[in-house]
Amino acid sequence: MDILPTVSAICCVLGAIGVIVHTNPINKIIMFAFLESGLIGLIVSCYYLDVAIVSSILEPIGTVVLLLGLMKYEVVKKSKKKYGRKLPILTK
Repeated sequence: MDILPTVSAICCVLGAIGVIVHTNPINKIIMFAFLESGLIGLIVSCYYLDVAIVSSILEPIGTVVLLLGLMKYEVVKKSKKKYGRKLPILTK
């Protein structure tokens, strides 16, 4: 019995549960990376090494893009809170 598919499947399941359960966006991104690493392990266990190489290269890039998007979201969210109360309410 190979241990790689078992460990990879456990990583996928734990990552998926973590993405669903966590409410903090940083923790969600970390658990999503955990899920992706398990998926790469499953791909390797099926001997699709070319697909595993490409996904191993693209996975960190996707994580960085997600982190940049989260940072931009936090900046926009703070700026809306900052100016939200000073704007007049036009609907009354």
